[in-house]
Amino acid sequence: MKYTKLPTAILSIFLFMTLAISQGWIPTGLELLQSLRDGIGDQWFWLVVFCIFLEALIVISLYFPGQYIAAILVILSGPTFTDIILLTAAMVIAVTLGSSVNYAIGRYYSNERITKPMSFKTLLPAMIHSSGLAIFTFNWGLQKGTAKLIIASALLNLPYYLFIMFITVSFGEQIIAATDNPLIIGTALLIWLGIAIYRDRQLLVASRNVLPS
Repeated sequence: MKYTKLPTAILSIFLFMTLAISQGWIPTGLELLQSLRDGIGDQWFWLVVFCIFLEALIVISLYFPGQYIAAILVILSGPTFTDIILLTAAMVIAVTLGSSVNYAIGRYYSNERITKPMSFKTLLPAMIHSSGLAIFTFNWGLQKGTAKLIIASALLNLPYYLFIMFITVSFGEQIIAATDNPLIIGTALLIWLGIAIYRDRQLLVASRNVLPS
């Protein structure tokens, strides 16, 4: 099945991890992050920035949950207002550097000869998550899009990341409670699996309809 393979695999891993945590075989993710936070002390700021930078890079962004790790570290650290402002600026710089790397790689492998003009139509949806922005900036490089769009994304990310930071800090307890609740995560994965099964069934029906009678 085309769509059900990934959610089935992730759900299986999730169930195994939930069992392992409930039996005390391994610590919870929050316990690991808390230990990491205690171990690095005041260096948490740069670890958050590094996580954001890694998730901004193409390929790595698809497998590394940098924003989640960064959000939990921020909550556990209890940043001041000054920390939030400085961290926002540093995160935007990290994302912009990652986007620049993606764009440069894409442009290096591009076969296009004409530079594509600025386009916000596809940029804005991609900015919702750093993984989407990583894919977009790489493809933008492949299309030889103008580098001005990278600068524009940095300017737009400033208020966006500042908003995310304030939401993260304001609702820290609720976020931690949600991420530490296997029922919420399990339900989300089951919904994803259900959608995937439905889409696979649609593909199966479509393939049968095109077969010669």
